Amino acid sequence: MGNSFQDQFLKLGLVDKKQVDKAKKKKHQKKKKKIPKKQVVVDENVLLAQEALAKKKARAQELNRIREEKLKKREELAAIRQMVEKNRLEKDDSGVAYRFNAQGKIQRIFVKKEVADQLSSGQLAIVGQGKSYEVVPCSIGEKIRALDKKSFVLVNSPAVTKESESDDPYAGYEVPDDLMW
Repeated sequence: MGNSFQDQFLKLGLVDKKQVDKAKKKKHQKKKKKIPKKQVVVDENVLLAQEALAKKKARAQELNRIREEKLKKREELAAIRQMVEKNRLEKDDSGVAYRFNAQGKIQRIFVKKEVADQLSSGQLAIVGQGKSYEVVPCSIGEKIRALDKKSFVLVNSPAVTKESESDDPYAGYEVPDDLMW
């Protein structure tokens, strides 16, 4: 009794194997059509995981950008340090004290008389490196200023031309050469 009607009809010879297979196929297709397709279920956990992943990715990009900025700044400072070390002029502890204004404070360095004259005329520049100051050529001082706006670079403007001195009310008064402050 456990035999299906199809098997019984097949044994009796009323149907052949092809007809049984065809009937099974139709029955299976009908059953398949009756099952409604499942709607896509929005899983909140998946959404939360995607949001967390997006936040993590954005944070990683921000950290990479900050790291790149720090690395670039470090490279610029190393280049400045290298330029100063390579191009600095010697200081002379027994020389003339050259005074200058650095961030609101009067600083001084001891240099030779010729170097002090060149500093005053704008041919040389003073660069702040840490807590010390170094004398470098004016072109190097301008390069350092271009690389890092925050670094201290003092470049005196060249001497005033005769044309602008005609408007000077103190033009008739000579300033002695040996005047140092």
